[in-house]
Amino acid sequence: MLKLTRKWLTYCSAGILICILNSCGVTYNDRIIGLEQNLVNQNFSAALQVIEDNKFLSKNRNELLYLMEKGKVEHMLGNFEKSNVLFEKAYTLIENQIQSNVGQAIASNLTNPMAKPYKGEDFEKVTIHYYMALNYFQLGMPNEALVEAKRINIKLNQLNQRYKKNKNKYTEDAFAQILQGLLYEATGDINNAFIAYRNAANLYLENDGVYYEVSLPYQLQKDLLRTAKVLGFTEEYNFYQNKFKIPENEIVYQPAEAIIFWENGLGPAKDQTQLTLVENAFVSINDEYGSFFLPIPPGLNVGITSLAIPKYIERESYYVAGSVSTNNQEIPFETVEDYYPIARQCLQDRMLREVIDMAVRLTTKKATSAGLSSLAKQLLGEDAKDIVKVSADAAGAITEKADTRNWQSLPATISYARVSLESDKENIFTLNRYRDSQVDKDTIHIDYKRGLQLVSFFDVGKTAPKVIEPALKENKKSGRVFDEI
Repeated sequence: MLKLTRKWLTYCSAGILICILNSCGVTYNDRIIGLEQNLVNQNFSAALQVIEDNKFLSKNRNELLYLMEKGKVEHMLGNFEKSNVLFEKAYTLIENQIQSNVGQAIASNLTNPMAKPYKGEDFEKVTIHYYMALNYFQLGMPNEALVEAKRINIKLNQLNQRYKKNKNKYTEDAFAQILQGLLYEATGDINNAFIAYRNAANLYLENDGVYYEVSLPYQLQKDLLRTAKVLGFTEEYNFYQNKFKIPENEIVYQPAEAIIFWENGLGPAKDQTQLTLVENAFVSINDEYGSFFLPIPPGLNVGITSLAIPKYIERESYYVAGSVSTNNQEIPFETVEDYYPIARQCLQDRMLREVIDMAVRLTTKKATSAGLSSLAKQLLGEDAKDIVKVSADAAGAITEKADTRNWQSLPATISYARVSLESDKENIFTLNRYRDSQVDKDTIHIDYKRGLQLVSFFDVGKTAPKVIEPALKENKKSGRVFDEI
């Protein structure tokens, strides 16, 4: 009868625990819901205030998160110098390899990994350099922008070298190469622009024309062929033209052009999968990210246990496509970066490296539970031992949460279009954004300047886009004015 009661107590507690866990999982996204709402409404100043006032972000362990979120919103506000100061601090934190103190390590083993300092996902660490490059664009510092663009793939390689096993599959970023090519073009370095475009195109071609769910952009094909043609690289030109087969009249040099970047929607947010384990029925994990084995120490009775695993959820963007139109010509925006597949891959690779940490957390909680039940047996008897053990197991399971922190203000996708400018007329472009049969239109004006300019705009939700237009800035090193950027 006593055994039946214990068995009933175990499974009854497990049932209650499942109900509790399904109803009380609070994620980082829940803690900063005001940030998302203000970003969607293009109220960037209010979004900045949400970051400043948020108690969760003010904790020391969340400093990197605070710097990334605030740096991105300052960028969206056009405060490029402030943005770069914040991103530089974030970069320094990452370079110093954020460490947990003893108290944080113990707390994370007894509760959950959100007690540790947030170190950032690997793709987040390199995206910092993308925004620093854009900021330097706008500050008239193209050489500094190039340094940041180059750091993206350099940093990915450095991060991967730290991992002895289960290395990242995301080791190169095609968009980083495209960005380098554009920057080299803007500074008149066509040879290095060609090399960067070729590196980007080869990444796509080596992966059957699709890299992290982004197809080889048609504009990249044209830019690669155009720079090869200008440089007189006949062999390379013929090689890629045989692959791309682009009409010759589309491979032309224009004296004045602009690149329009379109950031659409909000990137993926982290949630969690909560698994409730009863007795010794669990040794492997299978979910949408794949399968991996959890090494449970021999002889450890897991009893009632909860294990929380982070996962990314895709946030739907309001607009599904976009284009730029002028003079009865419509140029589609082509996606060059989709953060959801990149985020999923980085998280999957990291989870494979961190199964030991999960096992340590599980073992620590079970050891604490066993110690409490042993004490209860000495003081209150055998029956109290089982009740206390189940209660301690349940308490440990309730505190179990995945680390759902992530950089929330990133876009879902980045797209681009290249437009030519005319000297004898007003260059007005219509931005078209599509959803089902609906088309939302806005216009922007770009002044004629020889060379290559940069314009970027953000569509977080269904509102008028925030446009950052090119501005004349003095180069802080040479003292001359760059009118290409």
